[in-house]
Amino acid sequence: MAEETAYEKYLHADKILSFQKKEDELVCDGERDFQGVQQEAELIWTRINFMLKRTNERIRRGDLHEAGHLLEQAAALWSDLTGKSEELLWRLWPGDFLKIRGTLGRGSTADSPRYKESEQLARLLWTPYEKVLKAKGVGLASLLGDAKGEDSDGLVSLTKAMMWYDYRVQEFNLAHLYLVFGEIGDKTVGLKGGTTAYLIKRYNKFLFPKLWDSINELYKDFKS
Repeated sequence: MAEETAYEKYLHADKILSFQKKEDELVCDGERDFQGVQQEAELIWTRINFMLKRTNERIRRGDLHEAGHLLEQAAALWSDLTGKSEELLWRLWPGDFLKIRGTLGRGSTADSPRYKESEQLARLLWTPYEKVLKAKGVGLASLLGDAKGEDSDGLVSLTKAMMWYDYRVQEFNLAHLYLVFGEIGDKTVGLKGGTTAYLIKRYNKFLFPKLWDSINELYKDFKS
């Protein structure tokens, strides 16, 4: 066996790769894709969660431009996760997933502590964001209705980044839902005993509901 390079040592490559099944252990070829994508997702969520913590810190100290920039980067990582779900839908044959399903136990993406933490950390951004609005004497509906093209303090950029982040998370949730449809159908009872109706209900939740409510408020009295 070749000597481990400095690059591999830094990444702990041997340890990381040891958690993948060996080729003769795979129940089907598609399991390599499935396990690899899920493992990648866990690593990406650690990066997202790190950025969300730093975003919270930046908002609290008033660095709104940097907070918005970080949140946009985190949103881009959700796009990567969406692409991975689409990759699995394209590559993983339903019959192969039927074989994989027998090795999963009762596990699912929603059980990941990193995935759950990402939701918690995102929702924690709302309180410091509202404090910024209050300190500046700005109403959210007013801001959304007339930003006046000015963004010297970064509030507009941050608000747009929050919309963009929420959108990218919901996009991932929908992609994951359609991945489930594509692998087990829309009426099959899942590993936790429910059908996809449960997933639809769970995913129909914005991270920043007051933000979207304010957009509804903006158009409440609009008449064409």
